[in-house]
Amino acid sequence: MKRLLQLMLALAAIPSFAAEEEENPFAYVEYDYEHWYVDAGPAVVVPQGGGDMGRRAGAMARIGYYADDFLAVEASAAWMERGAGLGLRGLWHWWGYEKFDPFFTFGANGWIDGDAGPSLGTGTFWHFDDNWSVRFDADATLGLDGETEMIYQLGLSVQYAF
Repeated sequence: MKRLLQLMLALAAIPSFAAEEEENPFAYVEYDYEHWYVDAGPAVVVPQGGGDMGRRAGAMARIGYYADDFLAVEASAAWMERGAGLGLRGLWHWWGYEKFDPFFTFGANGWIDGDAGPSLGTGTFWHFDDNWSVRFDADATLGLDGETEMIYQLGLSVQYAF
């Protein structure tokens, strides 16, 4: 009996090597919202349906503010090879994950050459930590004011939240 007790005490003293739980990038996390963010990166604009607006490549920058867990408001500026544009949109997170974070956008875009209208889009973030993310988004602007019927925009950017 004494030997059994000694064996049990010896086994209890051995550190446990239980496998640590791996980080799940799709685990739901509640973020500390109500913060500002900025991002910048390359963008491509592809107009469809006539008009003088041609395909453009360039850069885009955004500044935004998270009002709550799901909704942000952002302003954007794009500098393209043959023009520039401005946008104002809302960003709605319909899912809130730790690493992978998809969203929808809604708002309006306008271009210096006169093409402007409402826009809808979608995209995703890949969060590296609480401050740094990579963002991919695609949106379509209905050309209500101008000759171009539809303007598609693709962007890839690095975002910093503060």
